[in-house]
This record gives sequence, C-alpha cells and structure tokens, in this order.
Amino acid sequence: MNHEQPLTLHFAHANGFPAASYQTLFQQLPKEWKILSVPQFGHSSRFPVAANWQHQVTELIDYVANHADDSEPVFAVGHSFGAVISFMAACEAPSLFKGVIMLDPPLVTGAYSWLLKLLKHTPLIDKITPAALSQNRRRKWQKDTDLVAYFQAKGLFKNMDRRCVEDYVQGVMKERNGHWELGFNVDVETAIFRHVPHNLKRYAGKLQCPALLVTGQDTAVCVPPQRNSFIRANKLTHQEVQGGHMFPLEYPDIVASVISSTLGEWQYEQRKKC
Repeated sequence: MNHEQPLTLHFAHANGFPAASYQTLFQQLPKEWKILSVPQFGHSSRFPVAANWQHQVTELIDYVANHADDSEPVFAVGHSFGAVISFMAACEAPSLFKGVIMLDPPLVTGAYSWLLKLLKHTPLIDKITPAALSQNRRRKWQKDTDLVAYFQAKGLFKNMDRRCVEDYVQGVMKERNGHWELGFNVDVETAIFRHVPHNLKRYAGKLQCPALLVTGQDTAVCVPPQRNSFIRANKLTHQEVQGGHMFPLEYPDIVASVISSTLGEWQYEQRKKC
C-alpha cells in the first residue's frame, strides 16, 4: 500500500510550543501531504481561553473549515493540549475529520475529574498543573544569549532533539528593543493550563472515526490510571513509543514514521470502501 498518497492533516501543538516548534517533525512527513496548523492557539480575540478549552476546540474547527479542501475531511493530529482538543473537535464536528492521532494527551478521568473541577476554583489549580511555572517563567533575554543552549539546559527541553530546540527558538523568539522576547502571550499559556478539561466523559462514545493514542514510555502525564478508561470508552488503539511526554520533539523521526504509517493505512482502507 502507498503511504505517500496525498492527504491533509491538521496538527495541533502542545501548550507553550507553537506550531513552528514542530518543523523538524513536519519535514519527515511525506512531501505529498498538506499540513495545516493553527500557529498559536488562544491568541485570537475571537477565541479567548475559556472553561475546558471549549473555545480552542471551536478555534480548531473554524480553522479547518476555512483552510481545508471542501471535498474531503482531514486527519487530526495533536500533541498534549493539542491532542485533547483534536479529539474533542472530531467528536463535535465529525464531518470535518476522518481520523485522530493523540500524542500523550493530559487526560483527566474518573474521580480525578471531579477533583479537578473543584480545584479550578482554588489557587491549588496552579500547583497541580504547570500554571505556576508558566506564570513565573522568564520572558526576556539579552540579545547575545545563546538561546538554544539556554533552553537545552532546562528540564523540559533536556531530552529534545537539538533540531527541535532550534525550531522552537526560531519560531518562538522575537527581537524587540534590542532583546529577545517570547513571541506568545504567557498569560494565555497559563490560562490554558488552568482550564484542563474535566468533562471528557461527555464525549464518550461520540467519536465516529478511527483513533490512535500514542504515549511515551516514560511519560508522567498520560499515565495508565487516566488513559485506560478513556481508551475503553472511546474504542481507541494504543501504542507506546520511546521518550517522555515531549516525545514528538525528542524523537521526531520516530513520531513521523508512526503518523505516516497510521494515516497512510487509514487513508488506504477508507478509499477501498469508496
């Protein structure tokens, strides 16, 4: 079967890692594929961050509806935050999507969802999510700073492929007034962390297309107590790959291979049925 037949996918980025951070991964996908991606979720005045990421789900649906070819649905691929909103979008707008790949999503299920709902009304939400780290992160650097070396020394980046760190720096950093500054609004990043969905149960059984959940072998985010019931409720296929929560930026070649083979197979099977 030909895994390089033309298709369109939308890739939804992780929170704090705009789409430009994934250029190395995108470059490993078949050249015939059309890749769509919202550059930075939550930065449009039309779609401010709101409860359970609902506005970002709408933002994704709106983007795909306005940028994809009307003749055929697209595949939705997402990492972390982007994986969750991709799943939700496919449930809410099934006519737009024909397959979903979720890369290490932060899933909150069962009793934990009720606890999360309560904690969202307290300062503790910043302790159980990365919101506090986001709120207090550095936002400005001297012009002569080696930004690739700076980020590689940080825990979240330490295992990343150097090419991906370079993509992040090139895509995220902006020169302003003789300094380097983050090119996205940190308050938006923080708000997204604070609104991790506690309502995934409402989507159970609504997905109408094939779906694959891919987790990192060393992930501390998409862990069995949270993912197993989600997999059962939504009839997902599950696969593990090398790496932690940030594995799409740690092993972009491996992840590109998983995406290529999975979407190629789905595309082939779906066209056989036509």
